[in-house]
Amino acid sequence: MSQSKVISVALAGNPNCGKSSIFNALTGSNQRVGNYPGVTVEKKTGIKKYKDVEIHFTDLPGTYSLSAYSEDEIVARDFIINDSPDIIVHIIDASNLDRNLYLFTQLRELDKPIIIALNMIDILEVKKQKIDVGKMSDILGFPVIATIGNRGEGINDLLECIVENKWIEHIKEHSPAKVDYGDDIQNEINSIGDLISKDEKLLVYPKNYLAIKLLDNDLAVIEKVKTFASAENSEKILAQANKSRQHLEEHFGEAAENKIAEFRYGFTAAIAKMAIEEIKNSPKKDWTPIIDKYVLNKYLGLPIFAAVMFLIFSFTFTVSTPLVDLLEVFFSALSDGVAAIMPEGPLQSLIIDGLIGGVGGVLSFFPLVLFMFLSIAFFEDSGYMARAAFVMDKLMNKFGLHGKSFLPLMISTNGCAVPGIFASRTLDSKRDRLITMFIAPFMICGAKLPIFALFIGAFFPKNQTLTMFVFYVLSVCIALTAAKVLSKTAFKGDPAHFVMELPPYHIPTLKGILLKMWERGWMYIKKAGTIIVLLTILLWAGFRYPQVDENPDLSAGENASIQMKSSFLGSLSTKISPLVKPIGMDGDKAIALVAGLAAKEVVVSAIGTIYALSEDALEDEEANNTLTEKIVNDSEWSPLKAIVFLIFCMIYPPCITAMAVFFRETGSKLKYLSLLLFGNTALAYLATLLIFQIGKFLRLG
Repeated sequence: MSQSKVISVALAGNPNCGKSSIFNALTGSNQRVGNYPGVTVEKKTGIKKYKDVEIHFTDLPGTYSLSAYSEDEIVARDFIINDSPDIIVHIIDASNLDRNLYLFTQLRELDKPIIIALNMIDILEVKKQKIDVGKMSDILGFPVIATIGNRGEGINDLLECIVENKWIEHIKEHSPAKVDYGDDIQNEINSIGDLISKDEKLLVYPKNYLAIKLLDNDLAVIEKVKTFASAENSEKILAQANKSRQHLEEHFGEAAENKIAEFRYGFTAAIAKMAIEEIKNSPKKDWTPIIDKYVLNKYLGLPIFAAVMFLIFSFTFTVSTPLVDLLEVFFSALSDGVAAIMPEGPLQSLIIDGLIGGVGGVLSFFPLVLFMFLSIAFFEDSGYMARAAFVMDKLMNKFGLHGKSFLPLMISTNGCAVPGIFASRTLDSKRDRLITMFIAPFMICGAKLPIFALFIGAFFPKNQTLTMFVFYVLSVCIALTAAKVLSKTAFKGDPAHFVMELPPYHIPTLKGILLKMWERGWMYIKKAGTIIVLLTILLWAGFRYPQVDENPDLSAGENASIQMKSSFLGSLSTKISPLVKPIGMDGDKAIALVAGLAAKEVVVSAIGTIYALSEDALEDEEANNTLTEKIVNDSEWSPLKAIVFLIFCMIYPPCITAMAVFFRETGSKLKYLSLLLFGNTALAYLATLLIFQIGKFLRLG
């Protein structure tokens, strides 16, 4: 049996060019998400089998250029060079042709085979324009394929071009275009290139590319020359690069990198002018500027954003609540079924009290998490979420940040604080990155959502959407206030300028948003089946052992209560209760919060386990209640205590994974980690102390 051919393909393109929709259309659900080796930039890979050829796709980080402005750009560049994909598929937003072609000018300098996917051509038609694809292909010397990624149009043509090596035939017939920098710049490129060619270790990179990047004063390339070239050659190459830059600056009256960028933009403008044609009497209407007239309005923008978030919470709770209730009843019935067929003992207790009572409590809220991811994915793919950052820019400026910092906060709300912290890498200013990383964990992430859903469902069942929306607004207010304090104390300075490209509006495809929903939801399931199971077992053991002998003169409920108090965690709970009593908690709740440092979902699991182990102390008719009903019937809880508990969950330190990522992203500095850990804990305690004591004094809740 012959072995099938394997082709590696890198997908490159600007942010918001539709790269994700094409990647999803190419690979479907056959995707894996991880990190590039040695860095924390997200890596998406997928496999597609087409005509007995196995195509390995890598979705590179969205980038406007291959310069050393951010780690995303360096990762994309190094992957193309070091991993040597067989083909680069450059995805271009057809409605922003000249701007997107700027990346092509640099990809072309890497001397790699390129196929251009001219995406979102339907948006271009709305602007009463069209692109002569054949003409553009002839000019560039590389195959150009028209696509509409969110509809899957052009995907088969793209696959056909990849597997049939049509790009090779095209390059043979046409001379691939490249930027003409003029004699003055080209002579300096040649001078640097001659020195580079004398050092074999540098020739892993194209000679001319390295030379242009050195003229471009690219810090990452300068560092590579210092690292890989011999000391003698490195000194000569960098000396020549400095000399060339000085010569060009004197000749042109401006920095060499500015002149290089000018030639590149001239090239892209010329291509766009030759390829784009006007369409007369087009029946299609461009709704983007019409919608933006209201969405980006300085008076209406914020209310519309608030309405969108309220709509997301309303949809999430309305659709998911019946399913959450059904799952709670299912796990309660499952406990009864297991109890009926298994003899009493430690194993029965582990399964019923630990796994079903703990992990089942977390899994009950899976529908809510799924529908939250679904609704946010819809607004992401529609193009609205980029506008949300733009709308928030003016408000964020008042708190020492700019609108782009709001995107990591939205990402934290969308899934987890970890990708939110990662997303801060897109910010150009170190100051802005640090402040954003500090405040991202305040957001109500997907892991915190089950905690909020549990207590909101228990104490505010008639106003779930409004209550959740209020907590969301509160989390944003806390994050922005913290940003203001940090910008005036530890990280003084002004925020960087905010520049962001707004994508055109799209009608999201069902396949695209379902893939996003399942990708994020599957991470929730995996966590429930691994770390949460392990921690639940440890919590169960901590509240069950060491065991004490039952007193025959006492009731089963009294014996269960004594066992809980005598256990390792029960004894610890008793000792710490005086510390947390002023904020409306007891020791058991504090232990649940400490367990939540491993993973926030464990807070629900811990509470479920504690109630399951305490069931013998309840009346028979209460023992079969759902977790929500047990909380409502527990006199130790009240609406005020629930509010305080949720605010503490919102403010106190994030999970250990998020703290580890935070530590690494802040340069492994203990002072920052200490500020996050102890500062957030102190803030959570002081805030809840104030709220609970005032509420208690006013007899609220």
